Amino acid sequence: MGLQINKPLGGHPWVQLHDLEFNGHDLKNGTAITLYDQAGHSLGSGIFDARDPLAAWRRFTWAEDVAFDIDYIVDAMEESVGRRAEEGCQRLVSSDADYLPGLIVELYGDVLLVSVENAAVEAQLDAILEVLKERYSPREIVVRNNSPLRAAFDLESSVRTVSGNNLKGYWIEIDDLSYRIDLLNTEKPCFYLDQREQHALVGSLCIGRKVLDGFSNVGAFALQAMRNEAESVVAIDTNEMAVKVIGAIAQKNELLIEAVQADVGNYLSTCEPGAFGVIILDPPAEYSSDFEVLSALIRQAFSILPSGGVIATYCRSPHVTAQDFDHVVAEAAASVGREGRIFARIGQPFDFPVLLNLPESRYLKGLILQVE
Repeated sequence: MGLQINKPLGGHPWVQLHDLEFNGHDLKNGTAITLYDQAGHSLGSGIFDARDPLAAWRRFTWAEDVAFDIDYIVDAMEESVGRRAEEGCQRLVSSDADYLPGLIVELYGDVLLVSVENAAVEAQLDAILEVLKERYSPREIVVRNNSPLRAAFDLESSVRTVSGNNLKGYWIEIDDLSYRIDLLNTEKPCFYLDQREQHALVGSLCIGRKVLDGFSNVGAFALQAMRNEAESVVAIDTNEMAVKVIGAIAQKNELLIEAVQADVGNYLSTCEPGAFGVIILDPPAEYSSDFEVLSALIRQAFSILPSGGVIATYCRSPHVTAQDFDHVVAEAAASVGREGRIFARIGQPFDFPVLLNLPESRYLKGLILQVE
C-alpha cells in the first residue's frame, strides 16, 4: 500500500503533511500519487508535495492511479472551458475547483492571463502554453507568476509575456462599458472578473440615488451606477493609481464620477446621515478577515443610509464562512439600531466555481440589503 491518511478525510481534497503515512515510500515532490484510507480504499489521485503550504496532498480526481501529466491537464482544461459560457472576459480555469490545483487561466478579450502556483503545474507550463496558443490563437499570453505561494516551492516570481514582447495597456469592452486593462503592470488595479454580475445588479438599484463606491478599484460599481442614472457617484480608494485609473475610465465612458483617494472608514466618518442612498463596500481579503475593521465599516454605512437605502457589502476571505459574515453584518446593524431586509445573498459566478467538499474555494460572499 502506498500513501495513506491516518484519519477520516470526510471528502475534503486537501490533506496536511502530518496526516499522511508513507509506509516506507520515498515520494518525489510534485508527482501524482493515489491516497488510500486505513481500510485500503482509494481516495483518488492527487499531487504530492511536502512543501505545499496548503496541503501536502491535493486531489485532482477521484480516479485511482492517474498521472498529472499534460494529457490529463489538456482533458481537464477542455472540460473546464466546456463548462463556461461564450464570454469575451471570464475565468477559464479556477485551480482546484476545476480539478487543476495551482493553475488559473483568465481571458481578457484577445489576451490570456495564466498564473501558476505550484511545482507540478510549473513542470508542465510550456506544454500548457502551447495548448492555449493552439486553442485560442490569442494576441498575447501574459504569465503572471507572482503569487506568494510560489516561494514555498522554490519557484521564481515573475510577470512576462510568452512572446517576450511588451504588452501595453489596452481598452476592452465589458458589459457595454470600456475598461483599460494593463496585465503586465501589477501596480495598476485590474478588473475583478468575479464581480461582473454584481456590478450590473447593484448598478440597477442606483437609479436616482447618491452612491458611494468604497474600495472602488477600477470603478466598475461606480460606472454601472452612473450608467443606470444614479444622481451622483463618489468612488473611494486608498490607492492613488486606482483613483487615476477610475478617472480615465470614467472619462472614456463619458460618465461623471468623483474619484477620491481616501481611507474608506475615514471618509465615511465625515458623512452626514442621508448623504448617500447606496453604499457599496467590496474590501480586499485582508479587510474581510478582520471582523473588527469590517464591522466598523458596516456600522458606519448603516448609520449614514436613510430608511429604504441600500448597502451592498462583500467578503473576500476564504477563512470567513457565509454564516460568520451574516453574523458580522447583523450585529453591526443592530449595534446602531438598524435592520436590513435581504435583497440578495451573493456567491461566486459560474466561472469561479465552488466545490462542495472544498469550502476554501468559496471565498466570495456578500449581502445586498435594504436598510430599515
